[in-house]
Amino acid sequence: MFAGPAQAGFNSTLLADTNFQTTPTGQVVDNLIIEWGSGPYIAIADSRGIVDISLHHGDYDVTVTHPSNQYSKKLNLSVRKGFSEENVHVKMHA
Repeated sequence: MFAGPAQAGFNSTLLADTNFQTTPTGQVVDNLIIEWGSGPYIAIADSRGIVDISLHHGDYDVTVTHPSNQYSKKLNLSVRKGFSEENVHVKMHA
């Protein structure tokens, strides 16, 4: 069941008003999400086929493409707080 902001008791620091328009506070949050977000990223492996990337916590859809035959493999990665550094190996045949 959904109740509007006033009915739910949120009367200050709203992210959206009663017409669901972004408030100034909501715009600050939206701007931070954009600034801290990680949009599409293209990485090219070195001569050994290795890419080193640091990721923020979150879920990622990764596509690995072999450069000579354009074969692709899709992966889903989750990065969680408290997990140690991890290596992901993707084996592809040319």
